[in-house]
Amino acid sequence: MKSDRTDSLIVKYLNHSINNNELDELISWLEQPGNRDVFKEYAKINYSIDYKLSTYNTEEVKNILLDKIQKDKRKSKIKRVFRFTKYAAILVLAVGAIFIFQNEKSTPIISIPTENDQSITLELENGQSVILKEEATRDIVSDRGKVIGKQNKQGMQYEDTELSELVYNTLKVPYGKKFQVTLSDGTKVFLNAGSSLKFPVKFIPGSDRTVFLSGEAFFKVTKSQDPLIVNAENIDVKVLGTQFNVSAYPEDQSMRTVLVEGSVQLRGNISDDSTPILLQPEHEAIWDKVEKRMLVSKADISTTMAWMNGQLIFREVAFKDIIKKLERSYDYTILNQNQNLNDEIFTATFNVDIENIEQVMTYISKNTPYNYTISKDRIITIN
Repeated sequence: MKSDRTDSLIVKYLNHSINNNELDELISWLEQPGNRDVFKEYAKINYSIDYKLSTYNTEEVKNILLDKIQKDKRKSKIKRVFRFTKYAAILVLAVGAIFIFQNEKSTPIISIPTENDQSITLELENGQSVILKEEATRDIVSDRGKVIGKQNKQGMQYEDTELSELVYNTLKVPYGKKFQVTLSDGTKVFLNAGSSLKFPVKFIPGSDRTVFLSGEAFFKVTKSQDPLIVNAENIDVKVLGTQFNVSAYPEDQSMRTVLVEGSVQLRGNISDDSTPILLQPEHEAIWDKVEKRMLVSKADISTTMAWMNGQLIFREVAFKDIIKKLERSYDYTILNQNQNLNDEIFTATFNVDIENIEQVMTYISKNTPYNYTISKDRIITIN
């Protein structure tokens, strides 16, 4: 019979967050008659095994399992080997069943990121990261085994859980991708390529709703008596209910906040007396990180919001500023060895979803001729 405690142990195992004591408890449960079949069915319904297993092999599964569960370094080597061997022997058949199910269905939806992995990842409160496959539909599970939200392909939505303290998750979107998250209060956040957002699993009523942004995001904020504060580059963008775009990439010289509707207040390293700046609709605030000054002007909403529709719009923009946006959108590294090209001004519109990077580079070269090469490791060199 499967209890709530057993549910939690299975989820932790499948989510790669189980500790050694919990592992022993799960093994004891699996040794009881009929429980292996229960485990298999639960895994089939809710999860898939690691995407690294492109072909099923008993010894390979054993090796991967042994590698994954080596957590407690204080135990003696002999005791660890015994524990791991016991674990692999009991679970290897169950893993095989999950693998077969995986191949019958679709690409697996959970795995541990590897170094240089260019996947969308969600970092849980314990620092563990899991990969979010863009085509997947799945539960979002905390490291405590609780369902806190749902993923539906290129977006996920957090539920209003019973948490009474702030617990943070961090969503990281690499170059070449975009993703959407709906926070527990209903606020929608659309993240652009090369961005990350740290946010509470649940906001605490009566307190500011604070999130931390690196990169670019568009916010549709649910109205509440508790202000939403977006912290980016030591600037706080404070709102109650509105729609706005923040671009705060660490490598950029400036941070831009564009207000679509409603009102926002900016506070931080803006002036000596930290006087807040109130932004009006269809205006933008540009914070120069080098000069330490803020400029407020009329905004070009269509150009600012083009990225959400898969477009890059450049209107009289220097090539050196175009490069970084191309790198983010297409996930390529661009090395410009033609220094005369840096200050050339371009006006163009590209559709990232339709036009590949080679088409873009060829189009730009028609106006200002240059040669370029594209390597297999996604590096473009301009001569």
